[in-house]
Formats: sequence, C-alpha cells, structure tokens
Amino acid sequence: MELTTISLLFLILPLISLLILSSSHSRHGESRAETNKKRCPPGPWGLPFIGSIHHLLTSQPQAALRELAKKHGPVMYLRLGQVDTFMVSSPEAAREVLRANDISFASRPSLLATDIICYGNLDLASAPYCNYWRALRKFCTLELLSARKVKKFMAIRDRETMSLIVEVHAAAASETVNLGGLLVSCTNSIIGLVTFDHSCSGERRKQFLSAMIMALKYSLGFCVSNLFTAMWFMDVVTGMRHRLRRAHRQLDQLFDEIIAECEARRRNAQGEDPEGEHELLSVLLRIRDEEELELPIKTTNIKAIIVDMFIAGMETTSSAPEWVMSELIKNPKMMEKALEEVRQAFNNKNPLDHESNVHHPHYLSMVIKETMRLHPPLPLLLPRPCRVIVNAWAMARSPEYWNDDSEEFSPERFEKSVLDYKGTQFQYLPFGSGRRMCPGSGFGLATMELILARLLYYFD
Repeated sequence: MELTTISLLFLILPLISLLILSSSHSRHGESRAETNKKRCPPGPWGLPFIGSIHHLLTSQPQAALRELAKKHGPVMYLRLGQVDTFMVSSPEAAREVLRANDISFASRPSLLATDIICYGNLDLASAPYCNYWRALRKFCTLELLSARKVKKFMAIRDRETMSLIVEVHAAAASETVNLGGLLVSCTNSIIGLVTFDHSCSGERRKQFLSAMIMALKYSLGFCVSNLFTAMWFMDVVTGMRHRLRRAHRQLDQLFDEIIAECEARRRNAQGEDPEGEHELLSVLLRIRDEEELELPIKTTNIKAIIVDMFIAGMETTSSAPEWVMSELIKNPKMMEKALEEVRQAFNNKNPLDHESNVHHPHYLSMVIKETMRLHPPLPLLLPRPCRVIVNAWAMARSPEYWNDDSEEFSPERFEKSVLDYKGTQFQYLPFGSGRRMCPGSGFGLATMELILARLLYYFD
C-alpha cells in the first residue's frame, strides 16, 4: 500500500470511527460481528471499525500475513474493515479451495475499480462464475490464447524484442539504463500489436497505452467502499470514483476510434480468408458479427476482454524479466551459466532469426521458474467469494516444501522437479489454479523467455 494511501486512510478513519461509534446501530453490529467471529477460524486481534487492517500496513502485506499464519494457522480469519476475509496459507488448504471446492469458490467479489474499468465486470478475470464466464473462458482458451495463436505471433515478439535490444544499447552508451521502463514499453508494444495491429498505430497507440497505464494505476489504488461498504460515498469525496470514471471514458473513446478503423478495414477485405486475420481485435469482431459463441458478445464485451489482456500483460510480463535479471546480477555464477547456455542456443545465428531458434534453454527455464517462485506476479491470488484469499507467496517460500534454503535463489532446485506452471502442485502457483487460473500464461512465458534470451545473448 502506498504512503499516500496509508496517510489518506489514517486521515479519514478517525472521522468515520466517530460517526460509527456514535450510532446505536454500531453497537448492535459489533455484537453481531463478535457472534460471527466465534464460528470463524482463529485470527489476529482487531481494532474497532478497521478490524485487522493495521496488521497489513507494510510494503509486503503477503509477508505480514505469513507471519500471522504461523501464529494462527494456515486458514486464518481477518476482518478488514467491514469485510470478513479468510486467508489460506498452506498447499493443503489451497487444494480444498482451488480443487476440491473449486466450483463453490470460482466466482469473484465485486470491486469498484473492476466494475468501472472493466465495463461492469464483463472481462474474464473479474466476471462472476456463470454461463457467460464459462463461454468466455472457452473462447479465450481456444481462440485468443491457444498455443496456435501464441506461435502465430512469433514474428511480432521477435521484432519487438530486437527493438528492445537496440534501445538498451542506445541508452547504455550515455546513461544508466532504466531496464524496468524499457521492459514495460516492449511488453506494451507486443500486446498492442497482437491486439490491434494496424488499427492502432502511431500517436493513437501512445494515447491508448497512456490511458491504459492510468487506468491500471487507479485500479490498484485504495477504494474505501471495497472494505467499508457502508462508506461508499468516501470514494466520491476522495475523488477515486471520479478518477476511475475519467480513465474509463478516455479508454472508451479510444476504443471506439480503434474499433471503427478495424471494422472499416474488415469491410474492405470482405471475402478474404479469416485465417489471414492478424490481430485479436479482428477475431473478436468476427465472433461478434457471426454470433459464434453460445452467448453472443457485443462491442462492450470486446472492450472488457481487451482491457483484461493489457492489465494482465503489462504488469506480469514486464516485471518478471526484471526480477530475473535482478537475481542473476546478484548471483554471478548463475548469470555466467545462463549466458553460456543462451549463446550456445542461438549458435551465432542472424539476430533477426525467430524465437524458434532459441530451443527453450533448459537452465534459463529453471531460472524463470525459480524467479516466479520467489516473486510470483500475484503474491496474493485474486480474491474468491466470501473474500477467500490464497497467499501463493507464502506457500512458495515455505521451508516445509522447499527445504531450509527456501528464501534463497537456487534454480537447481527445479533440475529434477516435476513442478510446472499448470497449478496442480499447490506449493507453486505463479499463475493460480483451477477454473480461474490465468489463461494467458503460455503467451506471457513465450514473451518473457525471448526477452531474457535476447538480453543474455547481446549483453554481459
């Protein structure tokens, strides 16, 4: 939680507390909460009104939750504001939530940011579990993010990762390189080309990516109504609701312009082979027009799906390579081993050769797995109904499953391991598990591996 958020929280809480404590209804609510708590798992002590929030005011709430779980158990109760929350911190408990009772926990709680930015939760990540979500999941898995589609976009990844290398080289000639910023730019370019291709280029692409970054920034901000449902008006007072709606309007206007241009090109190309479609937007528009899904989608649904792709890809696909490079820099021997393997894999081929020539270096794959263990994209997986939250970060660092060196960076631990990204072993869930597992992991991993292979090949 950012310092500004924490400051804001402490500014408004005294006022809210006075209002609540002055109400007789508040006393009745507290009594009812105490009665409910007796039926809940053990958990840390709480304060009036804010509950257990004060335990999480740290830069790493997942670490604070792990320490609390050591005291109170792998299934822990916390009252965050007015919301009852259950924290799961062991593979056995995670298995009960994500596999044994997956259907019961397959939905999502409604949050202010996703409701506004994602067109009323019409996207794949935040939509409730229903016939619409099942049809959308099937479509995304088979049409948008299949292995065939990932391979089809190989040339885009190849071209944009080479552009990244050129930018790093140019920056290194005169100043310290902000690798994180360049990785974000590269990832955004790849996602933008895969999604829009020629429908969004030049200045319009810059405007869209800028609007998308602002939407993501506001979405990650603190919304009072998510934890204090009776205080929904505070998001109006703080301006959070206004900022989210403004970001949504900017995105929506750009969406309309991009979609109109794409539809015009589709009309001009009428009669051509649909297999020639190069961008995902054209596929989505064709599916909309031909009503191929069990539940027909509209333009609003298409916008929500695309927002999902950018939000999921912008943070995870760019942050993971940065963590990999950070860990390798701290471990020179591992860096040397990765460099040697990658350079043998490229085998002095033309720099413009496609990623198929990388041959998926084995040691680099282990490095990525180990980095995703220590630094999962979502340390606390997206919340389930009844605010059940899985602390994937804590399970991936547990000495019980990863030996006494669980906090150390050691790619060799995956040398003979059967652990993978499929979410079937619950001590390792970088992409989640069950029905709500991330469907874009294949695309993200392909992009991440090529970025890292190129950086290791061209730079010492």
